[in-house]
Amino acid sequence: MYTYKSSSGTFFYKYIFIPVWCGGFFFAIIFTWGSSEPFLHNWSRVAALMVGWALIWLVPLMIRLKTVEATEEYLIIKNGSGQKLISYKDIEYVMQVAMINPILISIKYHDYETGEPNKILIIPPKSSKILRLNIFSGEVEMTKFIREQITKANPGYDPNSEPSRWLIFALFFLTGLPVGLIAKTFFLPSLQ
Repeated sequence: MYTYKSSSGTFFYKYIFIPVWCGGFFFAIIFTWGSSEPFLHNWSRVAALMVGWALIWLVPLMIRLKTVEATEEYLIIKNGSGQKLISYKDIEYVMQVAMINPILISIKYHDYETGEPNKILIIPPKSSKILRLNIFSGEVEMTKFIREQITKANPGYDPNSEPSRWLIFALFFLTGLPVGLIAKTFFLPSLQ
């Protein structure tokens, strides 16, 4: 029986990297917020704006990022209290996000415990190499394997109905654009 396991770096990204990154910026912002030095004063405002925007993306990432094993029969979501088996026929879509490092696989499935759809994110194995870009690379084997299992369990599954790989990157860019413009207009001129 062939299986794929999510990256061993999942724990690091979810519980260490993101909280330490945010904590470091929060500490720097608090330290410089009341500064009478114009550069530090404005830097703290720009940093607060950027961190606030980043948190809109990082908090859902932390919540949805899961440790997963994809077998031929089930998608197994593992957590501290046990595991949850997801049948491939209950998966609405699988999609690998473009231009994100580490590589992220997004899965939407029907959760019978809550009766609602649920979304999770997976970092596939060997995808969290620092400084490696995932700009135009194709899909990783784990994404292809999961899609193949979905198609076997649900012959009516249409990969063309999956969300665009570029959707999250486009939303990231579009939400960051106004934040960047606000920072440039109100704070950055005094930082030069």
